[in-house]
Amino acid sequence: MTLGYSAIKTGFAFLPFSVGIVVGAGIASRLLPRLGPRPLLVAGFALSAAGLALFSQVHVDSTYWADLLPGMLVCSVGLGVAFVPLNSTALTGVDPQDAGVASALVNSTQQIGGALGTALLNTVAASATTAYLASHATIPDAASVAVVHGYTTAFTISGILLGVTALVALALIRPQRTPRGGESLEVAPASV
Repeated sequence: MTLGYSAIKTGFAFLPFSVGIVVGAGIASRLLPRLGPRPLLVAGFALSAAGLALFSQVHVDSTYWADLLPGMLVCSVGLGVAFVPLNSTALTGVDPQDAGVASALVNSTQQIGGALGTALLNTVAASATTAYLASHATIPDAASVAVVHGYTTAFTISGILLGVTALVALALIRPQRTPRGGESLEVAPASV
């Protein structure tokens, strides 16, 4: 599973993830006015969770094309689908004079959440790797298997968290009255 790619090859290997986010965001931008945020948030987070479920199945002998790329594409498209309505919904109901501050708060929250999430998942992966290595030190290629076990543990926890996020979006984003044109809008609740 640890493929031994150079820095440049690793960079190119991650390009499909960026493309998937752009594609997902484009899809969400077209569908948001017609569907509202709830179905896009739920579908996007569920799709990302499915991608992480694919990642959680990798093993030491996994390959990029057969085992990593499919999960990367599913996860990234799902994230792209979720990002557009997430930002839109976060700013729903904000007075125009407060829109700049609210937008800055959303961006700051995303940056801090990303940093804390990365730290948490790195800790999970390192702990799982260490625990696996301590209990399986005698098996052949134990270090590589332990590292992959750490990755898959972190992917599993991430997938569970995104699945829960999809359920929270389903439960908390509620339909609003129908505006002109008959389209149903959905907004986050005023208080949780």
